[in-house]
Amino acid sequence: IYSRWGGSLDGIDLFDPLFFHIAPKEAKRMDPQERLFLEACYHAIEDAGHTPATLGRPEQIGVIAGVMNARYTAQPFHYSIANRVSYLFNFQGPSMAVDTACSSSLTAIHLALESLYSGMSRCAIAGGVNTIIDAVHFMQMTELSMMSSGSQCNAFGAAADGLIDAEGVGAAVLKPLADAQRDGDHVYGIIKGSAINAGGRTWGYTVPNLEAQCRVVSLALE
Repeated sequence: IYSRWGGSLDGIDLFDPLFFHIAPKEAKRMDPQERLFLEACYHAIEDAGHTPATLGRPEQIGVIAGVMNARYTAQPFHYSIANRVSYLFNFQGPSMAVDTACSSSLTAIHLALESLYSGMSRCAIAGGVNTIIDAVHFMQMTELSMMSSGSQCNAFGAAADGLIDAEGVGAAVLKPLADAQRDGDHVYGIIKGSAINAGGRTWGYTVPNLEAQCRVVSLALE
């Protein structure tokens, strides 16, 4: 491993299972990412001035989680990261995990928007979570020469030589603007456009497609 830089969350092993009516024995078996995303969703609902019971009609609330890493259990249970939230809060709209690698959280938000546009949901909680719980992750990244050699990540710059990996978790409550204003929610921002695509064939499986990335930005702006 040639890089010693990164970002870590504090206390990923800390969790109050009884607050969420989860048995402590079951909580120990849960991926830390599942616990973190559950906490983030609760904080997002609370910050919006709601409880899970007052957020809306259960059948119209969706949960979409972006996630890519899974090293806590031999068999990853990505689906449970979203479904745990839906189960505990009695949300009965779309509930799914999305893995599109580094774009997983953005893709989760896009799919949540599509659910709102179609009317399948009237409210959606979307976000993502990423933890790095052992050194194997960094070893694999360095084998592929994906890690930056220094402490700065020069994305899309001439000096770019890789990334600096980090942990993180976040969730946002998404609603049509008129509904949020009617309900007296805290409105932090308005998403005016979103788009997704894939890079298709390039000269390497992990190499971005500049033209495709320009196209998806243009689609979002349109």
